[in-house]
Amino acid sequence: MRLTMLTAVCMAVLAAAGPAASHIGVTPGLLVAGDTQMLSLSVHNDLDRPMTGLSVMAPTGVQILRAGGNWEAVIENGVATWSGEPLAANTGASFELDLAVDSSAPVGPLQLQAEQLYPEGGSLPWPIPVTVVPGTGAAEASSDATYVLALALIGVLVLASIGAVAWLKRRRGRPLQEQ
Repeated sequence: MRLTMLTAVCMAVLAAAGPAASHIGVTPGLLVAGDTQMLSLSVHNDLDRPMTGLSVMAPTGVQILRAGGNWEAVIENGVATWSGEPLAANTGASFELDLAVDSSAPVGPLQLQAEQLYPEGGSLPWPIPVTVVPGTGAAEASSDATYVLALALIGVLVLASIGAVAWLKRRRGRPLQEQ
């Protein structure tokens, strides 16, 4: 289990180098195999003309369930496409994607393919790097953390109860002091 978590952390660190070079930021950058995840995409339009759309294609093993944001979104054939009021040059916008990741999805770095769309058919492709971590390792880690937290809470409650009983016994044995 620790090896799985260490592997996941290492992959996340390596994958973090990708977003630094990417034009589209993604939060969070980790996907759990066998689970669903909402991603927030932060898109910046650096060109000197307005951006009128965005499309994102999911790789094999990842399915787009929902696309949200301020623009109208359509999902067809594994591609989410947003369109709306032109996004002016040197401005940004946020979009959301709900993804389902197959339990058989390959663990490690993965890229969603995005294209910023411009008037008259122009487009600018960008990768959106994410990292898939094993589902069972994450579930085990979460389960282990919950177990440790539950034991710690029980321990604190037991100690508090013992302390309260001792304090009450001590208090009952003392006569009232007159002031």
